Amino acid sequence: MWYMIIFAIGIIIGSVTSNILHLKNHIGTLRMDNSDPDGTYLFLELSKDIKSFNKKKRVVLTVRDKNYISQK
Repeated sequence: MWYMIIFAIGIIIGSVTSNILHLKNHIGTLRMDNSDPDGTYLFLELSKDIKSFNKKKRVVLTVRDKNYISQK
């Protein structure tokens, strides 16, 4: 019984730590626009200054896939 409680506490601590690290490395949004017939356009919207992450090997982006031009 104690092993299950310790295991559950470990999972909770691990998931909280993982979420904190992801929020720390989050730098912005990658916006995808599929509405143009020429192909997909990608836009990078940064929420932090470039100097704060230019030396990092990994960053986290939120991906937003939306058609911004209406189809007629």
